[in-house]
Amino acid sequence: MDSNLKTLVLNILENLLEEDLVKFKFQLTNIPLAEGYNYIPRGTLEQAPRVRLADLLTQYYGEEYAKTVTQEVLKAIDQRGLAEKFCQSVGKAGSSTDKGEKNRKRKTENKAGPDEDKRQPPMKQKLISIFNKKKTPSESASCPKDPPSRNNEEYQHFLDFIRRINLESYYPKKMTKVNTLLINKTSLHGAQPRAEEELPFCFLEKLLVLDYHFRYLIYRGNIDTISTVSQTQRTTDLERPFEEFFIIKKTQSTIKQTCIHPMDIQMAIFHCADDFTRQYILTKLSICQFALPLFVPNPYDSSIEFPLWSLKQIRRSWREVTKIGWEKKIKNYNNQLISSQPTHIVSFIRVGNYVSTSKSQILNSLLSKGKHDHFFHHHSREDNNRCLLIEGMVEICWFCPGGRAEDRFENCIAFTNLHGNAEIHEKQVRFLQEVSSITIILLSTSDFDKTNNSLLLKLWNSPKPLICLFENVENIMDEHSAHKVRIGIKNLNKIELADKITATITQLLKKSGSPYTLSNWADIARKYEFIIDEDQTNCQEARKKIDILMDILRKVKLSEIKEKLLPLQGGLWHDWCKKDKELHQLREKGNRSIEEYKKEIEEEKQKIRCGQYHKVINLSDLMKSLLEGLQSHPETHTELYFLQGLSLLMDQLTTRELEKAHQRHSSLLAQVRTEKQKQSKRDSLRHWEADLQAVSKEISDSTLGVEHLLREVGQIYEALEEASSQTNTLFLSLPQMAADLMISGVPIELMDGDASYVPLKWVAAVLDKVSEKLGDKRVFVLSVLGLQNTGKSTLLNAMFGLQFSFSAGRCTRGAYMQLVKVEEMLREELGFDLVLVVDTEGLRDSELINKAQNEENELATFVIGLGNLTLINILGKDLSEIQDILQIAIHAFLRMKLLNISPRCLFVHQNIEEIIDTNHSMERQKWLQERLDEMTLAAAKHEQCSDVSHFSDIIKFDVKTHIHYFAHLWEGSPPMAPPNPCYSRNVQELKSRILKHAKEESRGSILKLSELKVRIRDLWKALVNENFIFRFKNTQEAMAMNKLETMHNSRTWELRSHVLDLQNQLTNQIQKGEVEEIKRNSIDNRVAEKYKTIKQEFERSFREDRDRDILAQWKGRFEDDLKNLKEELIVETMRKCEDLIIGKKIQDLFKEQKVKFEKIREIAESPRGKELHDKELRDLFNEIWSENISILLPPTLPSAEGPNIDIELENILLEHFKQHPNIVNIIRYRDTKKTFSINYSKHVITSQKFQVYGPSVEEFEKDIINKTTAQITKLVKEIIHKREHQNEGYSSSYFHEILQVIHTEAEAASQGVRFILTNRYKLELALELFREAANSFKKMCIAFKKANNPVLFQESKRNEFFTNFKLSYKNHQNTD
Repeated sequence: MDSNLKTLVLNILENLLEEDLVKFKFQLTNIPLAEGYNYIPRGTLEQAPRVRLADLLTQYYGEEYAKTVTQEVLKAIDQRGLAEKFCQSVGKAGSSTDKGEKNRKRKTENKAGPDEDKRQPPMKQKLISIFNKKKTPSESASCPKDPPSRNNEEYQHFLDFIRRINLESYYPKKMTKVNTLLINKTSLHGAQPRAEEELPFCFLEKLLVLDYHFRYLIYRGNIDTISTVSQTQRTTDLERPFEEFFIIKKTQSTIKQTCIHPMDIQMAIFHCADDFTRQYILTKLSICQFALPLFVPNPYDSSIEFPLWSLKQIRRSWREVTKIGWEKKIKNYNNQLISSQPTHIVSFIRVGNYVSTSKSQILNSLLSKGKHDHFFHHHSREDNNRCLLIEGMVEICWFCPGGRAEDRFENCIAFTNLHGNAEIHEKQVRFLQEVSSITIILLSTSDFDKTNNSLLLKLWNSPKPLICLFENVENIMDEHSAHKVRIGIKNLNKIELADKITATITQLLKKSGSPYTLSNWADIARKYEFIIDEDQTNCQEARKKIDILMDILRKVKLSEIKEKLLPLQGGLWHDWCKKDKELHQLREKGNRSIEEYKKEIEEEKQKIRCGQYHKVINLSDLMKSLLEGLQSHPETHTELYFLQGLSLLMDQLTTRELEKAHQRHSSLLAQVRTEKQKQSKRDSLRHWEADLQAVSKEISDSTLGVEHLLREVGQIYEALEEASSQTNTLFLSLPQMAADLMISGVPIELMDGDASYVPLKWVAAVLDKVSEKLGDKRVFVLSVLGLQNTGKSTLLNAMFGLQFSFSAGRCTRGAYMQLVKVEEMLREELGFDLVLVVDTEGLRDSELINKAQNEENELATFVIGLGNLTLINILGKDLSEIQDILQIAIHAFLRMKLLNISPRCLFVHQNIEEIIDTNHSMERQKWLQERLDEMTLAAAKHEQCSDVSHFSDIIKFDVKTHIHYFAHLWEGSPPMAPPNPCYSRNVQELKSRILKHAKEESRGSILKLSELKVRIRDLWKALVNENFIFRFKNTQEAMAMNKLETMHNSRTWELRSHVLDLQNQLTNQIQKGEVEEIKRNSIDNRVAEKYKTIKQEFERSFREDRDRDILAQWKGRFEDDLKNLKEELIVETMRKCEDLIIGKKIQDLFKEQKVKFEKIREIAESPRGKELHDKELRDLFNEIWSENISILLPPTLPSAEGPNIDIELENILLEHFKQHPNIVNIIRYRDTKKTFSINYSKHVITSQKFQVYGPSVEEFEKDIINKTTAQITKLVKEIIHKREHQNEGYSSSYFHEILQVIHTEAEAASQGVRFILTNRYKLELALELFREAANSFKKMCIAFKKANNPVLFQESKRNEFFTNFKLSYKNHQNTD
């Protein structure tokens, strides 16, 4: 019994929502206990999952008392229904006698006679027939309070129904969107119910994936069981006489098996759903092209609910044709809020109980010519007579034209349908009559005498158009009636009837008044005492806060809002991002050491943060209002109402301006493209390009949504975190606000789409707060990557119900993260608790957003590296664009080996039907595998990684299971087409596949929230450090650039070598006295000839290169670099020659003034009256020196400052080895490196063409490598020795000479052998040799200055002469 009790307790606990479970644990430590029992320790309770909690209850309180405790706690948290259910379950488990009694009772009820059923009200008859069970007294007691007596029995049957389908814990309005989107067994194993209790969540799963067959979802388990008979029974049937089988005796009775109607499931869920879940459900129903609940009778008291707030989120697109004279113009309505659009309303009602024609079927013919059941009707797959919860409900559906000739109507029209007899639903009829442009009545003349004539009289007297459809009349049509039209529908087929009604509606609407918007209905609904969801207190509170905020926004010009009201995310934040990236990449280092430059950047970053902090101190009213609105209210969720409402109004604020700006942008872009195709050089092209740039900026500035407000919140936090020394309440509350929103299902920005940067401190703080609230849960990260407009966001919405794009009509920018919870019972099976979905902006859409190529590559690499699995979404078969991005990502992962990243990917090909031909499928798989392997091999070769040859070596990928083909999204032509069932099936299969992959994922790779935070930080830091590979479109570009760099280095060395030789010649001439003056033009002429030759060689190599089209984008830059180098070398040569000439002159002058030098000696030896001390001797000497020697200095002196050799060394290495990963830190910490020694695993790779010999290095090869290294070292020492003896001082070209030696010798050593010396070998050897050379070069520089700088030369002689002066004086004194 103990295990049975645990099972019962566990079942009850599983029915509790997360927040109710927290309350349950809290009350366990607060309810009064019987004497002798102790409370379960609070610490134990807080950490206990549901299974452990069931164990604890029996462990602490024993079997009997655990029942009492469980019941009391359930009552204490207002879960009386579950308490009663638990009590019943315990009773059933403990008493077989009771069970037998209930079975007998049920049989007795099933045998109730037909007359007894007929005496019941119609609704009650239906309820009893489907529920087939009575309410027990204990169950009646569980109701919150008694409804009005006339509805009491129907309400009790409703409660029975929601218990039957396991929704009692969600009623009323307790089902949150988080519950709805929960990943459960249905998500993993498919959406077919195995019991009635599973129907609601199977329904929701099908709704989620946009499978409109949820409208036909039923469970036939009982029926299937009855039809299953044994073999013995079959034999008996065969032996039965013919007459006995076909003639049914009157005494024989059959029990009709009934199934739960899908519309009952839909409406039961609707009654259990909170406002946000209703909004989600209605949005999905709208996408599936189903009618939406407009007026819904409450099952408790029959009051009418009007879910206006939920309906306000519905968006539709359509095209209307307008005629101007003979011209037709098409106006596009894209993604419009349908509630804000004035539309004519055509309302269908039925009068009488005996009409057999279906209004819904007529409506379906009007809306989509019967191709799709927008309204459910009793000729559908399930019999409408058994649908119980739609009586009195009004549904609405919009006809949206496509601007085509075959459209029934040219304008958007709303059709409503009242379910049931209009005579007993007076409120609904009166309301519809007031708002409708046309009312259409369906009735039967044979039933007229039983009809409530007062209702028909009111409709007749109304000035509004009226159409009456007479079911049993034919051949009447009041074609010339102004407002009242009769149509006999007997013997008319669907098409004829629809055509007649269409023509009549079209004619009557021409004379109709102004159309209503759905939002205008609220006041009318209040007049009829309808319950409007917008009138709730929490909704009204949110609306007040929204109005304050919107008033602030409307006072500022749209394009200036970000600059004036959201200043932290603008220029200051963008400048900070640039500085932070520069801190790691040092692209503008100049003549500063790495340490000095980094310190300078850190100071500038801090200044920017201080600038942001000052703006936080003077926070705008907009942000103050926002932060007040985002304060968390766990009970009412006012902040979510606030966020949703604010999003809608901000869209309305920006949509019109953005539409105009986009139109101007499209026009300018077309003009620019046309001119460029003509290769035009007209001034107008430049003007258009400037205008295009200006419009792009205007679009960027005017694009405003809730995401930008939340981004500003993040920047407030970062500014306070870095610039404020005090921790204030605001600082602590901001991450908690974002964490609460994230847990509620709101997307949070991970990467700023405008700055293309990750605000690490903000993201880390938010994840910390999520972890605090949920626990340090295990997270499976699913990233999604795809090109622009490939259906990526639609796929995510269909798979997980996620809506990343806050702002209507705008695509996701940057990267956003959103949490999806996993059902507790499934967590152990899957191995994680949460799914974090990371959605990204569409790639390769740079025309509008001016996003640099490197930023897109960074984004793609970031999300692939972050995800346990990445969905790569592709439209069609073309892989070219996404292949380029994947190549760059592979490069990046090869260059970031220390992160130990092993991502996995799935390819989703949209708009491709599944391939049935196995051979064709295998060919396509083989082709894709070869393409991926080829690009990986090319990347590995470029990065010199010999252990990588397949795509799956870097990104885990199985061509047989990791490719999914998706059918087209729509079944027909939008805007009235429903989603394609094949697409929905593809989504469900993909979702199951993803979860199965996640289940198979190594447990070590599933990170906890705290570990994920560290992974985000490390990955982003690694990406920011990457200074090279993200600049390129693909491997081919990177390799082409590498080849160009090698050629450029060779050509520049030729020029440097030529100038060094020229410098040596000029030095010799100057020192021999052959030249006393060097003119600039003489050096120019001698360098120009060589420069011309090198440039011609460069041009020739460029023309002959097969990648010249790729190289063309960099050609101009390299030509400029060569030209600038020529100028630098000439200037350096001129400066050295001038220094040598001045040095030669001063040396000659010193020789000529030898007599004056002797005079100094004579003065020293002349008799003095007293002995002079050192200071007096120095003063005397300086006086004599100034009078006789200083006059020898020339009037203009060269600078005594020389080059900073350490800084030049850093710059040369940074430029030459910029392709090397993490080059900045390698050079920065070069002095901490050990002495160079060969590491064969890192310095040597096996050439691809010799792979048959294996990757190991043979002994003879090691000998070659060691000799090469020794030879390079020897040559470099010889070069240094040679330069020392030339007395030409220092030149940066000397370092380039060392690099040339290393390159030449390393390449020579690799010729004809199977190994290659890597770039890492060259870098580390260069670091060692540069360090040694730098010391020699510094000494050479000092010696050159002393010899050739007049001031330094004189000073060196001054000391020499003073020493002689002092010695002569001492000697003379001693002699005396």
